[in-house]
Amino acid sequence: MDIGASQRIYQELINGGVINKKTPADGHLVDNPLYDELASSDNRPHYDLLYRCIGYELKELGECFFLNEIGKNEILSDAAMKIQAILVILVRGTTQIPLLTSILTEYTAGLGKEHLERIGENEEYQHIMRAVGLRNSFAKELENVLIARKLAHWNGKERLVLSSGGIALLDHLHLQMEIESSEASVSGASI
Repeated sequence: MDIGASQRIYQELINGGVINKKTPADGHLVDNPLYDELASSDNRPHYDLLYRCIGYELKELGECFFLNEIGKNEILSDAAMKIQAILVILVRGTTQIPLLTSILTEYTAGLGKEHLERIGENEEYQHIMRAVGLRNSFAKELENVLIARKLAHWNGKERLVLSSGGIALLDHLHLQMEIESSEASVSGASI
């Protein structure tokens, strides 16, 4: 384990951030040495034990790492609810512009500030934000909820794109919605 990298990883994770496989640098995505430190087969067991000893579980989802409090896997935290709400608003707003959602996942594309303003002006989305306790403007909440946690970033064209962590959470959310929809249709079917 690298002590300096370990300290930086701790600061990111304990403050609710994710460690992505790639990180933006000079307008490009580059390998993230903190991700490599965590993903190393030599280091991973040590990090798992370290975080377990302080009450957390080191989780890997897609190409990112994050922490969950032990025993709280089934409980949707306030932060998780806000993240999900912002992701849902981003996707729905993007499709209503209309643009393909891949604009959010392709680093060279991204969603421009004018589109984000348009999404943020939607009254339905403002209502969703208030319902989960997001009181600031959409742009400010993007910064607070997604960018600060490294779930999204600005690309070299100053357009918003999801990081690998943001993409993994979006995929996970989509999968959960498919499962719930499938279970609902099965329970609603009559024999």
